Amino acid sequence: MNTSLQGAEAGPKIVLCMADVGCGHARAAAAVALAIRERWPGVRSPVIDALDGAPRWFTAVYRGAYLAAARHTPAMSGWFYKATDTDGIPAQRGVGPAVEARALSHFTAMDAVRDADVIVCTHFLCARVLSRLRGAGRLRGRLVVVVTDQHPHAVWRVAHADRFLVASESARNEMIRHGVAAERVVVTGIPIDGRFARPMSQEAARASQGLAGTSPVILLCGGGLGLGGMDQALEGLIAAGSGSRVVVVCGRNADLRVQLSRRVREAGVTARIRIVGQTSRMRELMAAADLMVGKPGGLTTAEAVAVGLPMVLLRPIPGQEERNAAVFVKQGAAMLEPDAYRAGVLAARLVTDKDEMSRMREAARGFGRSGAAGAAAEAIMGLMRRDALEGKSEQAIVVCKRESRGAAIA
Repeated sequence: MNTSLQGAEAGPKIVLCMADVGCGHARAAAAVALAIRERWPGVRSPVIDALDGAPRWFTAVYRGAYLAAARHTPAMSGWFYKATDTDGIPAQRGVGPAVEARALSHFTAMDAVRDADVIVCTHFLCARVLSRLRGAGRLRGRLVVVVTDQHPHAVWRVAHADRFLVASESARNEMIRHGVAAERVVVTGIPIDGRFARPMSQEAARASQGLAGTSPVILLCGGGLGLGGMDQALEGLIAAGSGSRVVVVCGRNADLRVQLSRRVREAGVTARIRIVGQTSRMRELMAAADLMVGKPGGLTTAEAVAVGLPMVLLRPIPGQEERNAAVFVKQGAAMLEPDAYRAGVLAARLVTDKDEMSRMREAARGFGRSGAAGAAAEAIMGLMRRDALEGKSEQAIVVCKRESRGAAIA
């Protein structure tokens, strides 16, 4: 079976790899791929889900365990996160890595992966498996790891990556503290949809979303999976009885959308509360909103601060979401309210406090990196330019020649 995703045209081969657990990793990969194509139209950059083709038992366990831990045993999840955040660069030996390698053998055998000049990973599972191959001399391409959380947990710190793209200087310092060479760590921010880099006024966003008017707008979301106690947060918003309008994004959680739609009808508040499912228009919704209530996922929070949107953060999943929340609370861009009902009540009050909203908005803008995907693309192509200068990659030389011709024409 031909597993190649590459065509016959000359040019560098860059492949984006992720594991679709949640939605953030896929969105980050898509954002980087688009940024590469916008800057270098002749460069192909397909996105591969490493779990496609994996045994069903592995996919079910990997995705199911994450959701089950988040919903039913968050304390256990937090303990495991802390216990595995070891010092240094993990050795990646033992039963776990062997199982991962076996389960993802279809992925690692793909022509697109084997023949790539650069492989970009936005999930640590891909990075772990490919790093081991690279260390064994069985992978020729460069390996770039994009860390999609504020804190670079040990699972991201693989031994054989050429570059780590991280959220902030603090994250970079953490990587260096654990023994990663400074020249291998680049601060780009967490890659988000490139449309966030194009300013959109609140007035235009509200008009586009049918939210025109002067009433405050609150955006309630729980990531792509609709987690975080959104039903209780909505109850708090209903009980507060404010004049704010609310848009609730349920993501792929169809059951939650049905449940919340029914509750809004029962409460007689359909005129001011809108329930939607999965959407490709989060940039518009965030630009239209005055405040977001949601879980502190890496991509969602990065998108919010990119448009200067203050946040009330729901109870984080212990582990990476706790770290994400702590960063934004310390920055002053967010408030944390673990009780979802009280978070809804807090949001209804907070959105009417113009001074506090202004302060939080400025804090969010100061932390936002709307051009993170572009910065990641530049870092990836910078690695190829370096290879070209050192004569390590014929495909990288093709890119440099194309860029030189473009500069001459310009």
